[in-house]
Amino acid sequence: MRNKIYWAILLAITLAGLGYYFGTAATAVETITVSQGGIQHTVVDTGYVQSAQKTDIYATQSGRIISLPVTVGQNIEKGQLIMVLQNRDLSMSSNQLQIQLSQASAAVAAAESAIEQGRLTLADAQAKFTRAQELFKAGAISQVEYDGAQSLLETNQASFQSQEKSLQSAREQVNNYQTLLASSNQKETELQVRSPITGTLMQLPVQQEQVVTLGSLLAQVAWANNLEIKVDLLSDDLGEIQIGQNAQITAPVLGEKVLNGEVIQIYPQAEEKQSALGVIQRRVPTIIKLEDNGNLKPGYETRVSIITTSKDNVLLVPRAAVISSANGEKQIMAVVNGRVVFRVVTTGLMDSNNIEITGGLNAGDQIIKDASTTLKPNTHVKAKQV
Repeated sequence: MRNKIYWAILLAITLAGLGYYFGTAATAVETITVSQGGIQHTVVDTGYVQSAQKTDIYATQSGRIISLPVTVGQNIEKGQLIMVLQNRDLSMSSNQLQIQLSQASAAVAAAESAIEQGRLTLADAQAKFTRAQELFKAGAISQVEYDGAQSLLETNQASFQSQEKSLQSAREQVNNYQTLLASSNQKETELQVRSPITGTLMQLPVQQEQVVTLGSLLAQVAWANNLEIKVDLLSDDLGEIQIGQNAQITAPVLGEKVLNGEVIQIYPQAEEKQSALGVIQRRVPTIIKLEDNGNLKPGYETRVSIITTSKDNVLLVPRAAVISSANGEKQIMAVVNGRVVFRVVTTGLMDSNNIEITGGLNAGDQIIKDASTTLKPNTHVKAKQV
């Protein structure tokens, strides 16, 4: 009886041990096979869509807005009327200048008539003096009569010169009033604000009946189909950024579509910007040219990934497969003959999903996909390839 009990207990212990070994001892894990592929290192930040060509329109005259026939977002043509301003002082000045010009023109006409009469009088005095010279030489007239003819000529010459100066002065006055009136008329023309380009009205920071002063921003017109991305990059990242590098643009409005772009401009100096957490950072505005606008519009927020380095045909594993040991070494958990083997690896480029392995693994090796799983070396595992 005792033997039967002994063997029963031994059998139970044996079966429990086997069950533990083949059941609970074999931890289920997801594994992948190390393979080759391409990887890119990127600098990622938030960017905003803006028009590559835009024009700010400023008031060149002060006045009150009396007409505003356009709205923000409206497509407008070059030369199209955007708004009309009224400046009563300018209108009164133009009217007064017109009156003064008319008066000056009348003075010119009078001076021209007077000088024509003076020319005839001078010619008559010249003829009389010439005759007096002949008669005086012949002894036919006295010295007094000769001197009288000469004095009359000199008086008419002086009078004619004075008339010429008056005519010149009147003409200069007409030219001055014409210049002033043309300038005033030009200023009045500028009260009709027109678009300098064909595009979309992006900003209209004024309203009807508002009084604006010289230099006030009236509107912004942009070429809506020629868009670019402006991204403020951390100055620490600028060492990796160069003109001509490729960029990828994503945004919620784009869905799964990824747009391609190119770095075309890096501003020459950094600017202080405050982050969403209130941290002051030094950032450098950088411009990305788009190959395709997709359905982006000016002002939309985007995610910009600037590709700084890329490699092909390198060993890649998921970032989650790599862990750091206590002494700072990079490790992965390989699966060899159903057992966990910790291997030290060296790494290279890294993107949002994968990391390059430059040493410690070979193509075809099987590793645990997520190294955050708590496992010890030589742990028996049941691999599930993913």
